[in-house]
Amino acid sequence: MKHDSDELEKDQMLAMAYVDGELELAECRRFESRLAVEPALEKEVAELREFALLARRTIPPEPEDREWQRLGQDPLHRKGLRLGLWLCILAVAGFAAALGISVLGSNEHWTMQLFLLSGATGVCLVTLLTLRERLAVLPHDPYRKVHR
Repeated sequence: MKHDSDELEKDQMLAMAYVDGELELAECRRFESRLAVEPALEKEVAELREFALLARRTIPPEPEDREWQRLGQDPLHRKGLRLGLWLCILAVAGFAAALGISVLGSNEHWTMQLFLLSGATGVCLVTLLTLRERLAVLPHDPYRKVHR
């Protein structure tokens, strides 16, 4: 009788590993061939999949996810990123226009300086806000204490 319970426990462990995607390819194929002929094992796998789906839906959000959501709702952050991106777009358009003007022989140097300034400001703004995001999320990063 002990042998049957050991076999059942081994099958349950295999089923868990299968549902979690932890089996090697050869093991996975052997297990799948067993599923085709063993309805009890197939039922076990179906129940484990349902449980895994339920567990994923009921898990509360990670602190890092909440921090990303909070930053995404921060008006200063959203407006700053939008401004920085628009300044970058303006700079690219301005550089293209200034290059076109200079190719045509015009000496409008102030436009080049204006677009260079707006581009540099945009890049700095996006960089600073990205750094702000990273520093705000860093305390919630589960991998920050992991050493190789």
